[in-house]
Parts: sequence; C-alpha cells; structure tokens
Amino acid sequence: METAPLSDRDDALLEHATDLNRETFDPEFFDGAHIVAASVRTANGDCYDGVSLPASIGRASTCAEPGAVSAAIADGHAHDDIEACVAVAYPLPAHDADEQRPIPPCGVCRELLADYNPDMRVVVPVEDEVRTVRADDLLPVRPW
Repeated sequence: METAPLSDRDDALLEHATDLNRETFDPEFFDGAHIVAASVRTANGDCYDGVSLPASIGRASTCAEPGAVSAAIADGHAHDDIEACVAVAYPLPAHDADEQRPIPPCGVCRELLADYNPDMRVVVPVEDEVRTVRADDLLPVRPW
C-alpha cells in the first residue's frame, strides 16, 4: 500500500476534524457520545462534517464518515468531488490513548469511501506518523 505525507490542505483538514471532535464530544450521553468526528474535503476546498452517533441498539449506531460524505452530497457535490477524508477519535478511559488522534476508517466505511471515490485520499496513522492513502488501497481485495 502506497502512502504519502500530509499536504498543507490535509493538515488543515485534520486540524478541522480535531476541533470538531473536541467541540462535539458529549461525556454525559451514552458514557461518551460522538467519540469520532470526520471531515471530508471537496475538490474546491469545501469541508463537510459528521460525527459518530451511538444508539441503544448497536446496529442503529453510525460512524462519522457517512455523515460527512452525506453532508457533501446533500450540498450538491458529486461523489467524485470528495477528495479527502479524515476521522479523529476522542480518548476515553478504556482507550490506550490519552489525546485525540486520527484513526483509520472501519471496514464498512472503507467500502463506502472507496465506492464514492476510489482515489479519495484518506488520512490514516501509519506506525509513528500520519499519512494519506487512496481509499481503494484500504481494501486489498474487492471481488465485485
């Protein structure tokens, strides 16, 4: 899997999502709701946001990335206008981290991002640094 360093625009998107994560985390709701915030950037530089939504029935819970993609589409952007995505997690006592950090998308979100734009750059942690990777490269085998 080929990765690339973050561009200045990627750094700005990561900072934007980190601020969103800090602002939307709710420690009182569901013992810590909206743990993940995601932001996508379109080709013209617009940013769209989503937050994870926990629910009492786990299947009804949603990740942050679909919300961010949906917001961009709802505002009139085509699927292939979405050029970058980042998700940031808020640290909880049960986590092994003590500060906000970018996280890779889950398997379902990897499928979604690759469906909407396989060339979308996704910000992910790689060993001790943060880099970008093509959404399609997060799915080594897509048999369909």
